Amino acid sequence: MENASATFLDAVRKSMTAIRVAVGAATIDPNRLTCAERLQYEGYSLREATAKATLKLSRQGMPIRQSSARPATAASLCATCCAA
Repeated sequence: MENASATFLDAVRKSMTAIRVAVGAATIDPNRLTCAERLQYEGYSLREATAKATLKLSRQGMPIRQSSARPATAASLCATCCAA
């Protein structure tokens, strides 16, 4: 019985992307993600936050290279990441 359950769970894990597409899950609920998917999602969220912060500073006239090296940007991104 354990073997059948493990095989079923393995098949479901491999098909989760297709299952989510079929169900139409447009919004991502981090509580429903597998551990690996959650890590990927958190990395994506951090990259999005970094891009938004850099774009905001760029629109204020700061060069992108300077805004990327700015400690305040890194600190605010760290605070955003840790709060989630």
